[in-house]
Amino acid sequence: MNMQLRTYFSDEKKKWIFILKICMVAGILIRFYHFFYNRSLWMDEVYLSSSLLKTNYLDLAMKPLYYQQKAPLGFLWLVRFMVETFGNMELCLRIIPLVSGIASMFLFVPVSRYFLSQPGAVLATGILCLSPALIYHSVEIKQYSTELLATILSLYLFIKYSRTKDVKNMFIWSISGALILWFSYSAIFILAGIAIGLSSFYLATKNIKQFSISTIPFTIWLISFAVNYLLFTHKHAESEWIAYWFRSYHNFMPFPPSSFADIKWFFINIYRMMDYPLGLLWNFNSISSVFGILVKLPFIPITLLLAGAYAFIRGSKTNALVIFVPVLLTFIASGLELYPLTERFWVFISPVFMLMIANGFSHIATKFRFGKLTVPFFLLVMTPAIIQSAASMIRPEQFYVHKKSFQREALLFVNRNYRADDAVYVYWNNLPGYKLYKLMYPLKYTAIEGQDQRKSAQNYVDYYRRLKRDFSKFSTGKRVWLIYNTRFLTDIGDRIDEPFWYYKDRKTPTDHLLEEFRKMGRPIRKFVSADVSVYLFELNKTN
Repeated sequence: MNMQLRTYFSDEKKKWIFILKICMVAGILIRFYHFFYNRSLWMDEVYLSSSLLKTNYLDLAMKPLYYQQKAPLGFLWLVRFMVETFGNMELCLRIIPLVSGIASMFLFVPVSRYFLSQPGAVLATGILCLSPALIYHSVEIKQYSTELLATILSLYLFIKYSRTKDVKNMFIWSISGALILWFSYSAIFILAGIAIGLSSFYLATKNIKQFSISTIPFTIWLISFAVNYLLFTHKHAESEWIAYWFRSYHNFMPFPPSSFADIKWFFINIYRMMDYPLGLLWNFNSISSVFGILVKLPFIPITLLLAGAYAFIRGSKTNALVIFVPVLLTFIASGLELYPLTERFWVFISPVFMLMIANGFSHIATKFRFGKLTVPFFLLVMTPAIIQSAASMIRPEQFYVHKKSFQREALLFVNRNYRADDAVYVYWNNLPGYKLYKLMYPLKYTAIEGQDQRKSAQNYVDYYRRLKRDFSKFSTGKRVWLIYNTRFLTDIGDRIDEPFWYYKDRKTPTDHLLEEFRKMGRPIRKFVSADVSVYLFELNKTN
């Protein structure tokens, strides 16, 4: 009988290890696929990349970034090093996010095994490997993939060093945590959560000796955060304009909640988090109704989340505190309007929710004795992430289509068809993309850079009267290329729908622009995409 049990548990272990390997390999391959697919940078990436390509190490540390961008200094320097080493290309910009994404997968294995049973650990790691959002951020030139790695590394250091009494190991933990804070803004929530959680536990259990030892790394982390903030981070602190946008779109937690709408915020945002970044909703329909929400089966991951939270509370108090306190700090920061909670801003804390969901999976499978049904249960939970990640390879142009850009394709379309006597006019709302790609690709043309006259003008008639100075620069030629963006209709620092006359007309701003150019000539060629549009006009002889 004992031999049969050993054989059974051995086979079970091998089965879950095999499933884990499949998830890991698939996660790596999908990330490399999107890396080499090398999609065009979308505008958010353009904004940050402008500083990474134009700015040296010292200026990255001491001066504000272009377009009011924010990113940790360590991340900026690493990406800048990649650019200087390998060149001004999209792939070089994406190396650090890719390495961070893959490293997160490997490092999450021991973390999930520490907190969870083997099936739960495989589910948690599988979610991280195959979440479409986390795959996307692994090839996005933003800091979110590195923030994810910082969270997992912080948890890994906790399981490795939290119980140590050795001076050398305590020093390693202290310095490692201090360094993480230079590569991740959000790591402060995780490290502070660990510090508060452990300190509370040691004080509650009157373990004064361990509490005293632990104050060494906690104090060093605090000093590192303070130095980083005072010297560098405060220059990138959230501006009132950014807070205004997040506040307008209800991305801050209501604090304290004072209405039904405020209470509803929690349900809506937890539901959305199950989709982005976790990828656990059956997100295969576009029905905008209660029925559409229900058929996405949100109750599966949400039930697991609640069950997992309950199981953590019933288990190790230390682990429970380390899991819950960072989440609590994140919500408090959001309530104080210091940290928004929407889409990409959930990424850094997503491993904690994965651990909760996977713990709930293990708890339910054990409680109800699923046995051989555990693997089908696993597949039921993982199916949305598996299908969406596979679809991202089959139709990469539809992968998070709201972020899909054709910036490079549009600018190179002009480059291929450009004649020496052509003029090229870039409307103000696509200048960041043009200026960046001018640095990365040998464009044959130097464009006329359109001036933004919205705040000076009173209406569209006045607006285009003011733009005549720009238009006069190409009016003597035969052909002019018009390049504009149909998705990004505002500029950094703009308030929503201001000026009113520009946005609330019956026609869109870009329709007005196109109409104005049709007065000057006849369109003879075009490239129209989801975001960037290009028209070639043959000018009237009278111009």
